[in-house]
Amino acid sequence: MRRGTSSTGNRTKIVATLGPASRSPGVVGELVEAGVDVARINYAHGDSTEHAATVATVKTVGRGAGRAVGVLADLPGPKMRSGELAEEEVYVEAGRPFVLSSKRELGGPGSVSTTVGDLPSIVDAGDRIYLADGAIVLEVRSSDDSTVTTEVIRGGVLRSRKGMHIPGAERKLQAFTEEDERALAHALDAGADLIGLSFVRDAGDIARARKSLPEGRGAPMLVAKIETRAALEDLDSIIYEADAVMVARGDLGIQLPLEDVPILQKEIIRACNLAGKPAITATHMLESMTHAPLPTRAEANDVANAVLDGTDAVMLSEETAVGDHPVAAVTTMNAIARAAEASAHEHVHPGRRDASDQPVAWAVARAAVAAAEDLGVAAIITPTRIGTTARKVAAFRPTMPLIAVTWDERTSGMLALVWGVTPLLVSGKADARDAQEVIDHAVGQVVGAGLIAKGALAAVVSGSPGRVGGTDFLRIVRA
Repeated sequence: MRRGTSSTGNRTKIVATLGPASRSPGVVGELVEAGVDVARINYAHGDSTEHAATVATVKTVGRGAGRAVGVLADLPGPKMRSGELAEEEVYVEAGRPFVLSSKRELGGPGSVSTTVGDLPSIVDAGDRIYLADGAIVLEVRSSDDSTVTTEVIRGGVLRSRKGMHIPGAERKLQAFTEEDERALAHALDAGADLIGLSFVRDAGDIARARKSLPEGRGAPMLVAKIETRAALEDLDSIIYEADAVMVARGDLGIQLPLEDVPILQKEIIRACNLAGKPAITATHMLESMTHAPLPTRAEANDVANAVLDGTDAVMLSEETAVGDHPVAAVTTMNAIARAAEASAHEHVHPGRRDASDQPVAWAVARAAVAAAEDLGVAAIITPTRIGTTARKVAAFRPTMPLIAVTWDERTSGMLALVWGVTPLLVSGKADARDAQEVIDHAVGQVVGAGLIAKGALAAVVSGSPGRVGGTDFLRIVRA
């Protein structure tokens, strides 16, 4: 079945990074048709004008398709990066010298600039520097005031502005930078629904970023990217403070032994599941499809295992941003995720155990799913302004469709990320004060959209009219 407001069969969401290979309206339309729920825009590349145009394209395509498509603005963060190259890509050869310079100049096979102006002062001879998510490994040989000379230990293909990692250096960098603050303002103006925070070290980094968001309704979800050893040490607090979490396996695999990453992925996803926070599994999921038309069997297993782990979403990066087969990558990921979901439904999801935060809301959400399962309702319907109710209900992984009826476009975009939620953007009744009026309007909209049949049994769960963020009632109704 096709994804979107006309179909509620798909649970695990797909995030696709847009870039030169995929940001045109035609390709975005094909990606949405293939199954993309959230479009990721990497603010480390491009400029604000380009990003705003891409957001507008995604929203226009989503409206045309009659479904909510979220936009994730991934902020640059303090991540150290290589600079611009004179060519699209160069091959860095093992055994050869390679120079990193703080001077702004176009790079080539033997040198490149870096965003880290004080790089010579933070490295010593013998230190290792990793480029392009660890694909290229350099070892420092010497340095002067503006350059670091290295030997290439492991060669590979380098493109402009790729990530650079020096073990331990991230602890010295501020997570939410001035550049991030400017990028956040542009992303909000453009209409982004979710904000990705790079190289989060602790919950305080998220709290600082949240101060730059609008208060109350209209604020986007903050997605904390777990990609450092420091973040793992404060994981529970980060999950509590964030609205969602991304398991950024590329950088984790540099900071930690590779063999530890699969277990950490499972632990992070489980912690998010128990806290009722969406989890995104990212990096290298179908990497071979950047150039090949089909993935490896190991990559197919990787996507399936993330679904079985309980992830809310799986993400494509270079596969769709610069790859040769962006639509095929999404189609492939969609097919793998659906097959895995069929097996996952045989397992009882742990749901939420710690209901100390908003205990009434969590109890009502749990009761809604239990009642819906017992009665075999056609759908759970959640009228919601900011998405809180739908996210809480989704934490208990209901087997029937979960339809979030909302009057806010950003809320519908945020909920596009959440496991099992079909956002339905409607007009009218946003300020209703009578619960029955809210129920009648929401159910009528769901029936009108063809999501359930007239006369079908449905569970409606929401907060009392006039309140925001306080899920407190459940009713079983006939549509």
